[in-house]
Amino acid sequence: MARLEIDRKAHPSAREVVAALREAGHEAWLAGGCVRDLILGREPADYDVASSATAEEVRNVFRRTVPVKPELGVTLVLRGEDRIEVTTFRTEGPYLDGRRPSRVGPASAELDVRRRDFTINGLLLDPLSGEIFDHVGGLADLEAGILRCIGDPGERFAEDHLRILRAVRFAVRFDLSIDPSTWAAMLRLSHRVDQLSGERIHEELEKMFGQGPFHRCLDLLLESGVLGSISPPLALALGSVRARDRLARWCRSRLPAVQGLWPAFLGMPLCPWFEEFQPGPTAAVQPAQERYLERIRASRTEIDAAALVWTRWPRLHAPLPLPSALAPMFRDRNWTVLRTLLETQVQAGLEPLPPLEELDRIQERVPLAPPALGHAFQKAGVPKGPLLGQAIREADRRILDEGDVPGAQLVAQVAKSIMGGP
Repeated sequence: MARLEIDRKAHPSAREVVAALREAGHEAWLAGGCVRDLILGREPADYDVASSATAEEVRNVFRRTVPVKPELGVTLVLRGEDRIEVTTFRTEGPYLDGRRPSRVGPASAELDVRRRDFTINGLLLDPLSGEIFDHVGGLADLEAGILRCIGDPGERFAEDHLRILRAVRFAVRFDLSIDPSTWAAMLRLSHRVDQLSGERIHEELEKMFGQGPFHRCLDLLLESGVLGSISPPLALALGSVRARDRLARWCRSRLPAVQGLWPAFLGMPLCPWFEEFQPGPTAAVQPAQERYLERIRASRTEIDAAALVWTRWPRLHAPLPLPSALAPMFRDRNWTVLRTLLETQVQAGLEPLPPLEELDRIQERVPLAPPALGHAFQKAGVPKGPLLGQAIREADRRILDEGDVPGAQLVAQVAKSIMGGP
């Protein structure tokens, strides 16, 4: 039996929950990802407890609880600011929808572990003594750097298709090689990822690109067939080694942590100008790009950021347009997303390099909004409506491109030109 050196001051809430359940006569262990992370010397994001106690018995032990998935025996125990998830040991019947078991039943700790996805997530830890119980070979796989399904990989992936995406995420996050039988099952069943909801796909991709090297995420998604299931046009676009290498060179390590960047970044090969990597005309988002964003249930922020990247990036190379043409981009809430993408391009040395310093100099001179001259223009005789908007835009252009100073003289000149007066 293996043992982990326990810091008696660490994870107090999880220790208290396990101790309280045992004092009430129930079996209880830390289980799943938190055990894996503790063994690897990482701080777990959360702590899960597996116990022989039923959901009702958990509620009898603790004063503050929240039922999460009563049908699966999952209860949230509240300890101060901490949230500890307690799950009753269970066996599971056949999965009929690639997501949920048709029924659950009582089980021992070992049987409960054997229903889980990967051996590295199938370890149990006594947080009081440090004893580790390994019924599935997870310790050996962690030591060898291998990701392996518990039991038959085909059965595990057929039960929950999201596990195929999770396999990619764990492999890149912990730098693991995928066991050949597990990989073979991923290849055989990757088309079933298409049956998952866009929300589940989006959540897993977001975690994946935030946890591991972008180029390995991309390679595993493509080679496993998962990307082809999510977006066949995108997989086809990345089918060329040249296109894939180009994307990988943009970000060899982690994708910059800017909200909304990875959907735009991943979809760049669908842009007509990407393969040749040359500036091209600004174009609307293409149908394949729209379908890709819709499939992964991208947020409105991500969609807007992607549209800005895909339509503006080709224009951001020397010679740059006039400042007034760049102003809407600088004023867009997603400018930081696009600028981060340009910065990764410069760092990767991918030509044609954007004139980033020049863009920054121009951006510093562009105010966050057009000049507030609406009232002044109305006093000068410009009526509300399209003419007033035209006047404000013309004043903005003169200030940005010609260096005019906002004031009465500018208002009079622009009003005269707009109204056609003497």
